[in-house]
Amino acid sequence: MKILFRRLGYGVIVWAVPYATSPTMLPLIQRDPIFFGTIMIVEGSIVGTALAVAYFQHVPHPDARDGFILGAVWMVENWLLDFVGVVPFTHTTMTRYFMEIGLRYVPMIAIATAIGYAWRKRAIHA
Repeated sequence: MKILFRRLGYGVIVWAVPYATSPTMLPLIQRDPIFFGTIMIVEGSIVGTALAVAYFQHVPHPDARDGFILGAVWMVENWLLDFVGVVPFTHTTMTRYFMEIGLRYVPMIAIATAIGYAWRKRAIHA
């Protein structure tokens, strides 16, 4: 149960850090939305990678499957949080949301899966 709460809690943090920093970039959003999106991806990737590593420190026998589950949960969790905290303010359609923002969460699955796989390999060779 502790792992489930950690998984969900870290997922909120992965979403909240870029969300919290985005208002500081309001002029950039209007001036160069593509660059703004790039900054959000980079920031989310750094936070997500760091939290995935922290998460796996508490998983007894992590592997790629655990990483896949972690990434999928975070992706869906971030979509749900966006539907509440982003979509209403952007007045965008679901199709446009996934084209501009939503699909950017898919790499979470690959990153978390790779970290889980590497963590398992490290444990086997230790």
